[in-house]
Amino acid sequence: MSIKDFTSLQICQLIVEALRAELKIEADIATLKVRDREFQLPLSLITRAVGSILTKAISDETALYTENDYEILVNVESPHPFLMRSEALILEDPDNGTTFEISAASTEYLIWLICSAHENGSLADLTSGQIGRDRLRMMSEDASALDAVRAVIGRPLTLKIKTSSRTNIKRFHSLSNSLLFHLAYNLDLALVPQRYWAEISRRGRITRMRRSSVSEMDPPRRFYNEDLVNHYVLGISTDNPTVQFLSFYHVLEHFFESVFNDDLIENIKNAITQPSFSYKRKKDVAGLISTIKKSLQIRSETITFSELQALRITLSKFIDKQDIINKLADYDASLLDYYKNEQVPFSNGPQVDLQQSDNDSIVKNLANRIYYTRNALVHSKDGDKAKYTPFRDERYLVNEIPLLRFISESVILAVSELS
Repeated sequence: MSIKDFTSLQICQLIVEALRAELKIEADIATLKVRDREFQLPLSLITRAVGSILTKAISDETALYTENDYEILVNVESPHPFLMRSEALILEDPDNGTTFEISAASTEYLIWLICSAHENGSLADLTSGQIGRDRLRMMSEDASALDAVRAVIGRPLTLKIKTSSRTNIKRFHSLSNSLLFHLAYNLDLALVPQRYWAEISRRGRITRMRRSSVSEMDPPRRFYNEDLVNHYVLGISTDNPTVQFLSFYHVLEHFFESVFNDDLIENIKNAITQPSFSYKRKKDVAGLISTIKKSLQIRSETITFSELQALRITLSKFIDKQDIINKLADYDASLLDYYKNEQVPFSNGPQVDLQQSDNDSIVKNLANRIYYTRNALVHSKDGDKAKYTPFRDERYLVNEIPLLRFISESVILAVSELS
């Protein structure tokens, strides 16, 4: 079902659903009541917006464009992100007939976003939960229903580009990229295009899974490792998937040396206490040395351990497979099949079937998937075969975030103590 198949009334009902409002329609005017506030929405406004949307094409999953205009959702990652939401940022280039604008999503884009979110099964994930609805109390008396939707969604910003001459999508992408660097260089302002639905809906899905109201929370009854908490909080404090992935990875990395050493010591103790072992036989001692050599690596005259092996041991020791499966199913059940059937394209991280019975195979493939992806993020050099390209590969990286986040949570909980 595309947007041309929606009636104005159906779109109005989606807006009602997003606001959790009561609907009353008189003539052409829909009145949406949310708690003690009423917001109006002319159905003719929706009809005109849909007519405009039908003249546009879609690029990636979230950009609308014609030959003369382009609009895409952007996320602001800046020390002062809310300064952008009060007034538009407009840059005009009369010589080239180009205008750039960062401002609240247009009416057409907002309506298209709501309909598309509904089609992707993520309308609930688009809203900001209780926090978003609390913003409605602070809105002006003349705020419209679409203003209310913007508030509930989190006041989405879009990048808009208008050109006086015919422009293809490749040039729009180039213009967009030029503006991103221009703003970052001059204003220390990071704007990140949200090109795919997974980038838009993931925070809303976590909010839906967890408590969204302070009134529903109990005080903490456990003590948590401070270093692990710092890495975890950094991961959830940003929408940047690279920072998220590496922050959650650092939670696991915290234990690499200790679990590796413990495992090696246990292997040595097991070997030397076997009835068949004798320190008087060179063959037995040589075999023990070989075991140790395989576990350790020498780099620049420094003895190190295998991080991949340490990751496997960490996963074996701390994660509850069924708990991870349950959380993924609650977050997005399709991810279980995705991990089973798809490699990570930019890192060649292997498939992992979390629901199979062979736990050793799960740990091996899971560790490889995580480790290869981590390496692609950290070692993004031109000569690397497995290379991560920011923005272009985000659509794949965001699928790995829930898995690693839930694993890091399991680790933090496993080593916590009762208060």
